[in-house]
Amino acid sequence: MAMSVREMLQQQGILGNIIDVLEYSNKRRVQQLRSELQEWKEKEESKANSLQQELKQLNAEILKAQEEVSFLSTYMDHEYPVRSVQIANQIRQVQQAKDRQQDELDNLREMREMVLGRLYKIIQEKKEKILKSLMLKTQKPYEKILMMQLKSSHCMKSCTVWFRELIQQMKEEIPILTAEVQKMYAEICDPREVVFKDILLRRPKCTPDMDVELNIALQDPLLF
Repeated sequence: MAMSVREMLQQQGILGNIIDVLEYSNKRRVQQLRSELQEWKEKEESKANSLQQELKQLNAEILKAQEEVSFLSTYMDHEYPVRSVQIANQIRQVQQAKDRQQDELDNLREMREMVLGRLYKIIQEKKEKILKSLMLKTQKPYEKILMMQLKSSHCMKSCTVWFRELIQQMKEEIPILTAEVQKMYAEICDPREVVFKDILLRRPKCTPDMDVELNIALQDPLLF
């Protein structure tokens, strides 16, 4: 009986400790959850405030857009037709002015070309007259000299042709004359060789392609 009571007391002590630990753990968990809940509330409130500001801004933009739509509707219903007619009239007037200006420019261009053509023709005629008069004035004093120069030039051309033909003929005859002169030099003998033939005893030169004959006199045997 005493053992069972002691065991029961021990079990109660253990259970008390367990309960204390659980209570402490529950308190900490509850505090943690409260802290997380508070943080979540603050974040949600911040998001709600931000969304509220965005909603106000969107409402202001919607109101502004509605005002612009109302203004445009009024403009399109009343002022736009009048303005469109005015713009069309102004465009037509501008186009008509451009057409008139283009016609005037074309007329001015034609007039300018016609005037320039007449001036060019007059200038050319005056230029030709001046050149003819200058040629007559400058050519008359030198007319005889020019005729003499033309004759001299013709004579020079004829002489040049004759000299060229002569030079060509001489070029063709020079090799023939040179060969004849060399032949004559070969045929002419030196006067000394004719007079002193026995003394000089000239012999023809021996060339590398000539045959050589040795004529050596034999000595008579000695008689003892």
